[in-house]
Amino acid sequence: MADPLTFLRTYNINKKEIIIKDNHILFGDLSWPKTVNTNFLMYGSGKDGSPKEYYTLECLLFLLKNVTLTHPVYVRQAAAENIPVVRRPDRRELLAYLNGELTASASIDRSAPLEIPTQ
Repeated sequence: MADPLTFLRTYNINKKEIIIKDNHILFGDLSWPKTVNTNFLMYGSGKDGSPKEYYTLECLLFLLKNVTLTHPVYVRQAAAENIPVVRRPDRRELLAYLNGELTASASIDRSAPLEIPTQ
C-alpha cells in the first residue's frame, strides 16, 4: 500500500520534483492532502497511555525544504506559516531516514491508519 512517508523518502532520495498544488502534495500521479498524517510518530507520543500523534506530510516536506536553517529559525519560520514543526529529538533520525541513510526507524508505526492517495 502506498503511504506518504515512503513516497516522500523515495522522491527525496531520487531528487524527484514534489509539487504542492492548492492543498495537496503531488508525487507524480498520486496526491495526498497537505495535512494527511504520515506514520512517523512524534517524539513522546503514544507513551504512558497518551494518544499517538503523527507528523503531517506538509510538516515533513517543510523540514526538508528548510533543512539548512538552525532549529530555532526553522521553528519560527514554520510558526509564521502555520505549519507544525518536527520536534528536535526526532530531527536527526527523521532526516537520516528521509535522506536514505537509515532504512528503518523505531518511530515508524507500521500499524498506523493510512489515507489512500488520490489520482
